[in-house]
Amino acid sequence: MAKALGGKGDAGKTNPEELFAAGYGACFQSAMNAVAPSVGVKMPTKTEDSIVETTVHLVGSMKDLDMGLRVEMLVKVRGLEKEELEKVVHKARQVCPYSRATKDNVYTTVRCETM
Repeated sequence: MAKALGGKGDAGKTNPEELFAAGYGACFQSAMNAVAPSVGVKMPTKTEDSIVETTVHLVGSMKDLDMGLRVEMLVKVRGLEKEELEKVVHKARQVCPYSRATKDNVYTTVRCETM
């Protein structure tokens, strides 16, 4: 358990937010690959050429037991123009199950970079 929640915060341990981040990032990556052809974009085939870095933060008040999540996502893709990447990301946000489940409930930012 995290120190902020009264735990030891031991290094090397995984918390639920990290697991959520891993699942959301992987799901979003799959959604990008699935929607790209529908917006006329060809995604790179090498896995290292398309990266989704996702960080999930626990926010709110532990004292009041009023907590939520905030998600920061950085999408980096090699070989696309920024406009193409933004089209793919926009469409992926519409179809990704994690994005749909958290819509209007979790503050999420997605930043796009070309490599």
